[in-house]
Amino acid sequence: MMSKGTIIELSYKKGYGFLKELGTNRILRFDLADQNEGFMTNQQIEFNVIDLDPGKIAINLRASTREKSEML
Repeated sequence: MMSKGTIIELSYKKGYGFLKELGTNRILRFDLADQNEGFMTNQQIEFNVIDLDPGKIAINLRASTREKSEML
């Protein structure tokens, strides 16, 4: 099951960003190099969480289903 959240910071120069997970308010990092979509700050997204040393990161980011339907 995918988690949901909001992108809170992007740094294309550094190659990563941060998001806030909905419900837990946990802040997770994600690598922009691993993503195929262009993202924006405050965008609603869906993602998976994996456990790495030293912590958890977000992977497989995509625009939330609700946001995709609003674009059509």
